[in-house]
Amino acid sequence: MALQKREFIVHDASLGSMPLRLYNMGLIQQKKIIRLDGFPVLHLFVNQSGGGQFQTLHDGKSWTLADQEACFLPARVPHTYFPFPDTVWKHGFVTITGPAIDDMLEMMRLPIMEPIPLASTDTIWSLFESLFQLVRGTSPDKDWKMSALLYELLLEVLKQSDSRLESSAVAKNSASTVKTAAKLLREHYAEPILLAEYAAGLGYTVQHLNRLFKQAYGVTMHQYLETIRFEKSLQLLMLDMSVQDIASALGMEANYFIRAFKRVHGMTPGQYKALHLPERA
Repeated sequence: MALQKREFIVHDASLGSMPLRLYNMGLIQQKKIIRLDGFPVLHLFVNQSGGGQFQTLHDGKSWTLADQEACFLPARVPHTYFPFPDTVWKHGFVTITGPAIDDMLEMMRLPIMEPIPLASTDTIWSLFESLFQLVRGTSPDKDWKMSALLYELLLEVLKQSDSRLESSAVAKNSASTVKTAAKLLREHYAEPILLAEYAAGLGYTVQHLNRLFKQAYGVTMHQYLETIRFEKSLQLLMLDMSVQDIASALGMEANYFIRAFKRVHGMTPGQYKALHLPERA
């Protein structure tokens, strides 16, 4: 993207009377900054590469900015920010003023003075480029377009932060579902189990749940269930139980149990029992 290949700072000379107005903007390699009186208007930072730390000077609040993150710094808050040690920190910033900015941030519930994880920054950088071109241009309705672009930028930050949170929530929910599935298999291994019914009960297709299960455990649900059953079968074979009774206790047909046991252990259940408990074989 053209924007990301250059560094710049531009100022909007005509603040106008719009609800949102650009004070200045830039894409820079950041060095240490200390502002004892803060900055006269609100900052929006969007990280591009590297990372850095922010700290307020009046109460010592601190936060960081790293990949795929943005943050807001209010006007007139004494602060400092600086790159992480041995790091080249590049970020874009937009400073915004206007009578609507405070109400808009509150309405959107965008957090202040903390990192905002973003699902994507592609559209945000495109909006930076549009702002940059508009500031450099001489459009007669520049103030109107500028206010609209700033509003669009705030909305995009909100959208991408919501998308990231939704993705995180989905991943968290998926992990919880997989744990529930594993727990059900451990608790009900002795019953004839139809995996499709288990998956449907958890709100998934068996194919989807199997993919999630394999990502978490490295095996499919069927393989996980068989592992549990065959571990238990070794314990049951040490008891005075017939192969038929053991298969029933594991929720399996006897013929399938014998074939599957031989595939896993290289011998039939009867041969295993004869080897380990010859007096009971």
